[in-house]
Amino acid sequence: METDFDVHDHRHRMKLLRDDGATAAYDNRTQLQCPVCSNPFDRLLLIKTETISFPKNDGIPFCLVHRDDDIALFRH
Repeated sequence: METDFDVHDHRHRMKLLRDDGATAAYDNRTQLQCPVCSNPFDRLLLIKTETISFPKNDGIPFCLVHRDDDIALFRH
């Protein structure tokens, strides 16, 4: 399965919700499929930094670190 999802190829099918330079959030308006599981996704979040923290909104707060060989997810 092709996991390289080029936002520019699909930009016309998504709505940009925010872009602050560190992250960009898009709403999937046309049932684009996830490149990992092939199911339609609701939102796409692009992270342009090596580390990021997500505060508790509707779930558990967590932090991500993009390391050389993997991505570490820390739930709080």
